[in-house]
This record gives sequence, structure tokens and C-alpha cells, in this order.
Amino acid sequence: MNKYSNKLIENFPDYLFNKINEQKLNLRQIGEDIIDLGYGNPDIPSHELVVQKLIESAQIKKNHKYSVSKGIHGLRNAISKKYLREYGINLDPGINIVNTIGSKEGLTHLLMSVINKGDNVIVQDPSYPIHHYAPLIAGANVIKIECLSIDGFMNNLKKSLKNEKVKVVLISFPHNPTTLTVNQEFYDELVELAKIYNFLLINDFAYSDIYFNEVKPPSLLKSDPELEHCVELYSLTKGYSMAGWRVGFAIGNENAITSLTKLKSYIDYGTFQPIQIASTVAINDLDDYPKEVSSIYSERRLLATEYLTKYGFEVQESTATMFVWAKLPKKYNNDSMKFSIDLLSKSNVAVSPGLGFGKFGEGYIRLALVENKQRIRQAMKNFVKTSNSD
Repeated sequence: MNKYSNKLIENFPDYLFNKINEQKLNLRQIGEDIIDLGYGNPDIPSHELVVQKLIESAQIKKNHKYSVSKGIHGLRNAISKKYLREYGINLDPGINIVNTIGSKEGLTHLLMSVINKGDNVIVQDPSYPIHHYAPLIAGANVIKIECLSIDGFMNNLKKSLKNEKVKVVLISFPHNPTTLTVNQEFYDELVELAKIYNFLLINDFAYSDIYFNEVKPPSLLKSDPELEHCVELYSLTKGYSMAGWRVGFAIGNENAITSLTKLKSYIDYGTFQPIQIASTVAINDLDDYPKEVSSIYSERRLLATEYLTKYGFEVQESTATMFVWAKLPKKYNNDSMKFSIDLLSKSNVAVSPGLGFGKFGEGYIRLALVENKQRIRQAMKNFVKTSNSD
């Protein structure tokens, strides 16, 4: 046991993707060209207007000082106007919005600020790994509910709420990894459950700006106009292709936002101010850029799906996210880790095993559409070659 690690960290299992990551590194070190569809790290550049504003702002000396942990007013005001413009939701930038250093930081500190030790938190399974571990870091008891279909998740949620007193229900739609999407009526029903059972709903809305066929994902907050039970986590990472900038927001219920703001005031001084200023430009002036980014991902998704379905993979239909979620053909015996390792070693193509997102993800793989179409086409040809060699 590491004497400088507490019991909580010691009990965290090794990150399931580590084996894949180590194999990628080893292959690259010997000169292999790896087509990496495993790590959801956008390859599309941030908009030039945002980059230029960052450079301009960074050259102003006063912007080098500490910022404020809740985010500058202009940035919070910009996201407030965006929510009004796109979702018809009225937000007070002073009490309903706090800037976060990306969604992972925002989620973890939000849970730490609203959870008491031993509180029950419901999370989806499969789900993005931080959704499973942020509640544990906050001291919660985690209840995992299968989320491979919308109806199945809702039915399982209702059963759990009848049997357990729950403090928080943590969701994410559009969903990573399954790419499932929901309509406003689904959120209406969730909010009604929150009123009946008195829990806080948190929606990780990281993929809200990546959508196809003009089917825009709805906001949870629209179903809770008084913001009594809901917080939404919004991010510039995917839609604006600003992953490394680490700009996100927690938006919604005044009490939850106040608690998070207070906690963050003890932990950080906020994001580097030039990044906040440049992000304000993105939100205010670049509504069309996420649509351009979405069109790129849409073309890539169609390409990957065409190959996968042709060779026996069941692909989850979706109108959003930058991922493809596919069920393995029966010949792979539902072993997503073995398939992923074999694919990487035989074909130099990396994907994410579904098991890495939770036990109900076993038997599936997730592809991140973060290579250009030429590279994805080559990956799919390698993919097919490997699948036919077994």
C-alpha cells in the first residue's frame, strides 16, 4: 500500500483503459502508426477568432493577475444569453452560473459541495468514468442503473427511487458512451420525479452542441423553469472544439450553485483570464461554429457506421455526440477488452472497450470520431481485416 495515499484512492481500481493506453504507447515507441479512435480528444481546431482573441488578451498585462473563481461577469453573462437565445431559459449570471475548469472539475466539486457522506447518488451504467468516481470522491454511496435504452433507464430509475432515498440523480444526455438522446418530455418526467422524491438532478450536457439532422438536444433546465431541482454542466470542449482550454459551467439551482461557488473560492482563482475573454467571444459570436463541427462528425459517423454494420456490428442509432457505440458480433463472446487489445495489436487501431464504462457496457465498443475521413476509412479497412482473421 502507498503510505501517501488514502483508503479511498487505494480502493479505486486501475483505470481500465490503462492497458490499452500502455499498448498504444509501446507501439508508437517502435514507430507504429496508431489510428486512435479510443480517446475522445477532438482533432478539429479551435476557431481562429477565438485563438486571436486569446493572443490579444494575453498581451495585456493586467490579464495576468488572479481572476475570480466563479468566472468573469462577461463570460457568465455570455452563457446566460446563449441559454436564453437557444433554449428560452432565463438565468441570472450572478446566482445561477459559475465557471468551471471543464466538466470533470465542475462535476466533482459540485458533488463535493452538495453531498454528505453516505448520501445515495444514482448514476448511469455505462457512463463516462468520472460519473462513477466523482460521487465516491464526494463520499456518496453510488447506485448504478443500466442505461442501454431510454425506456429501460427510466423504468429502472423509478424502481430505485421507490426503494432508496436518493440525494442526487446524475445523468448525461446526449449520452457518452451510448450516444442515446432524449426529448423534452423525458426531462419533464424526470423533473416530476425530482419533485416527488426531493432529489437534485444533474445533467452533464457536454455534447449538447454536436448534433445531426437539425435535431437539437433539449436542455434539462427547460423542464424546470424555477430551477428548483436541476443543475446542468455545459462545456465548450466538444461543440467549439476547445478541449485543452478547460472552459465549462455549472448552471441552474441557486442553492447548489452558491455551494459550488463557495467551495471553489477556497480551491482556485479561476481559469486564466485571457482564456475566459476568448471564450466569451466564442459564445457571443460563433453560434455557427458548432454546426460546422457537427457536420464534420456527422460525415465521419456515416462512414464508420457503414463499415461496421456491413460486418455484423450493431450500431446504436443517434443524432448526436462525436462517438459511435457498437455491439460486438457474437463471435467475440461479449469480451470487449480482448477485442480491443487484439484490434490494436493486429491492426494498429485503438477503440474503447465498453467494459471501461461500466459492467453494462460489456459486449460493446466505443469509437471516437477524432480522425479525418481518410484515416477513419483506413481504420475501418484494418478493422474489417482483423475481424475476418479470427
